[in-house]
Amino acid sequence: MAKLLPWWFGELTPDKQKVQNVMKEIIVRNYESYWYLNIETPAVELNEVLTSKWWEEVWKQIFWLYWLKQWPSDLKPYSLHFDLTVPFARYVVDNESILKFPFKRYQIQKVWRWERQQRWRFKEFIQADIDLVWTKLPLSYDSEVILTLYKTLEEIFEFLKVWKWVEIHLNNKKFIEWICDMYEIKWDDKIRLFWLLDWFYKATPEEFLEKLENLVWASFVEIYKIINTPIDELDETNQFFWEWISELKQVYNSLNEKWVNVLFDPYITRWLDYYTWTVFETFISNYDNFWSICSWWRYDNLVESIRKVANWWKTSRQEINYEWVWWSIWLSRLFWWLDETWMINKKIPLTQAIIFNTFWSNLSYRERIWEILRSNWISTDIYYLDDKLPKQFTYAESKNTIFWIFAWVDEQSKNEVIVRNLYTREQENVLVTDLVNYISTKLKEIL
Repeated sequence: MAKLLPWWFGELTPDKQKVQNVMKEIIVRNYESYWYLNIETPAVELNEVLTSKWWEEVWKQIFWLYWLKQWPSDLKPYSLHFDLTVPFARYVVDNESILKFPFKRYQIQKVWRWERQQRWRFKEFIQADIDLVWTKLPLSYDSEVILTLYKTLEEIFEFLKVWKWVEIHLNNKKFIEWICDMYEIKWDDKIRLFWLLDWFYKATPEEFLEKLENLVWASFVEIYKIINTPIDELDETNQFFWEWISELKQVYNSLNEKWVNVLFDPYITRWLDYYTWTVFETFISNYDNFWSICSWWRYDNLVESIRKVANWWKTSRQEINYEWVWWSIWLSRLFWWLDETWMINKKIPLTQAIIFNTFWSNLSYRERIWEILRSNWISTDIYYLDDKLPKQFTYAESKNTIFWIFAWVDEQSKNEVIVRNLYTREQENVLVTDLVNYISTKLKEIL
């Protein structure tokens, strides 16, 4: 039977949804441990806000909303947001008179993109963003944000038993600016060079060299050689060179000291002009089938573009130029990657305990045990149907339930239950008064 769900919109079964929820909980815990504050913005933004920067690119990504007739004149003045960066920039413009800076926020919401879809890239997906905003952000914030990301992904991988290493590919856009300055590459060709470098990991070496030759035919060999030179072997007296390399090394060395797996990668860049300074992508080491699982960069000028939309609103901070440090985990994409490549080696129970409907057991006794466990935050199911035990066992296995609880007449007379641990295959008689402590202790060992 054909699915009724529209193409490129994903939904999950309960067991997979549970895994994604746990990933989200880990992300929230790590974000908040670094003192990022949570906000949410509406699903829609004004069309002028969404297109305030790089209209030529973003209009292809927007889910435009129409009235029923759907003529061009019926276009609504707002549309679904295609990322969380533009809504947050608008949020800062609307609230900058009351926000306390430097402002550190995290935001985990769905976004919608109308673009060419491909494997693991959906039209509706969840992003988990953090941003740092203020007028002057030292490079130490770059290190903090990357460290937050790295520790978050490490915990996710460890919990799900994904036996792979996270790898940070780091660059500074001033490196390419220096090359363009040295070879007098002008604005249009500079944009094409940035785009070409971004395209490197999606192309073969031959395709890349051919396009580079067509772009800067007189000096493409020298440029390619510079790009592939180890950072410690680069040597140049140009002041701009020393500026970018000192910034890059400051972030690079700081991360190394914190045991972050980081390497210099000249092919990591962003061609949009509001992305500035440090940029990075996150990969899984020695696993080429995975593309980047999250990105990060500095940017500016975005708030200024949105202020032009709201130029009727005057504020004492209207002339302030903000710097931003941003990164995002594409939660939906990361989950689908891990799930479809069979990397997740941990089963997460949908229910921690289940109380079976055993022969001659007393319903009120079973419900009393159920209430004791639930009131102590142990997720517990109770089976009411008069099915045979094998059918009840199949139901419990389908939910990856850890503790199977039997309350026969003999156990009730002793105020006990039989607890079978499906992970260790152990079975014990436990007093009802000790049951919460027993299960809680075992859960800590298992989970």
